[in-house]
Amino acid sequence: MIINDNFVEFFNKNNIPLSPAANPLSVLSDEATVAGWNNFALPPDRVSTENGSILTNSARYSLIIDPQLQGITWLKKTWEAHGLQVTRLSNPKMPKTIEQSVENGNPVLIENMENSIDAVI
Repeated sequence: MIINDNFVEFFNKNNIPLSPAANPLSVLSDEATVAGWNNFALPPDRVSTENGSILTNSARYSLIIDPQLQGITWLKKTWEAHGLQVTRLSNPKMPKTIEQSVENGNPVLIENMENSIDAVI
């Protein structure tokens, strides 16, 4: 595991204090936050929780490969209160939806993206 093989070893060599159980998940989220995610349909398994933690702590947009649609459901429920706009590249109103959302500070979810991104975005 990259945590034990690289980070813990680096911390120990440089006398950087760390807890006995190096767990980045405990730094990125807490139990109450994860419970809220589970209420919004994010599965309670470790991988889903790690993915949720990475997604919510990223400074950049995220690309989600979600064949079971669990992440999409979680995102929609999480962000609907913040004015989430959902669109697809095939939607003729997609550029206008993105433009209005950016102007209003609302999040946008673009579903079913292919391997390339339209230059309009």
